Amino acid sequence: METALSEITLVLFTTIAPAGIVGYMTVALYGLLASREQAARASRYLVIPLVLVISGLIASATHLGTPANALYVLAGVGRSPLSNEVVAVVGFLAVGGVWWMLSFRDDVARAVQQVAFCLAIVAGLAALAMISLAYSVETVPTWNLPYGPLTLWLGSVAPGVLVGLFTLMAAGVPAKRPFAWGLAALAAVASVAQGVALGLEWSALAGIQTTTHSAQGLVPWLPAAAVAYPVVALLCVAVALLAVERRSGEAVREGAAEGVDVPAAWTGGSKATVAGAALVLLAAAFAVRFCFYASYMTAGV
Repeated sequence: METALSEITLVLFTTIAPAGIVGYMTVALYGLLASREQAARASRYLVIPLVLVISGLIASATHLGTPANALYVLAGVGRSPLSNEVVAVVGFLAVGGVWWMLSFRDDVARAVQQVAFCLAIVAGLAALAMISLAYSVETVPTWNLPYGPLTLWLGSVAPGVLVGLFTLMAAGVPAKRPFAWGLAALAAVASVAQGVALGLEWSALAGIQTTTHSAQGLVPWLPAAAVAYPVVALLCVAVALLAVERRSGEAVREGAAEGVDVPAAWTGGSKATVAGAALVLLAAAFAVRFCFYASYMTAGV
């Protein structure tokens, strides 16, 4: 518990930065499938997931103590997992930020859009990989489990998808129903898998103990989190989809009344509802990350 409280800024970083990265990649995937005009419009709202990533990075920077310590972070690239993590996130922000600024030009070719989206997705995956592996330390057996990286990946999907959907809503761009439902299905599967992974992590912690401490004793609420997270996540995803479907139905009826042929596609939904669902899900993901940091136990303790 004390470790998690002392590392609260890192808990925040590993919660909102991955969600922002997945949200950005969600919009990038939409951009690859949509028309040039729709992709350009969606790209101009990528500042939403970028702000999440930047906020997470700023939160993690407070852990350095003084700005001068950032030089030590750069010096450790290649040999320090934490340095690799920071550089990977900064690299993603560079790629994502440059494309966001370029997207305001009206003469950007479709090929340039596609290359930018692909680069952003690759940079995002690399950043997520570095964040997930940053805490796999041999001297901390409770963190050096395969479930640490796995739970970070799985825990970033559902919040990130909702961030991406909200970004598309803010941009006011249409997306085919299979796209929205496909994202929702991915979020649901990842959320259930997260619950399973947390349960397996709890079982693995049973084998880690010293003469005075038990790893499971550090996080007695982890089984509750394993059950609560997928339930909360599924409810949030369902609420978001209901808002999407309600708005789609209204758009189709309004179009029919005006004599306009409106396809049965996802056209927006309640921004406030989806934003609220995303915030609740981020809070749930934060609780799971808190459990991870609270399980800190060195080999000598």
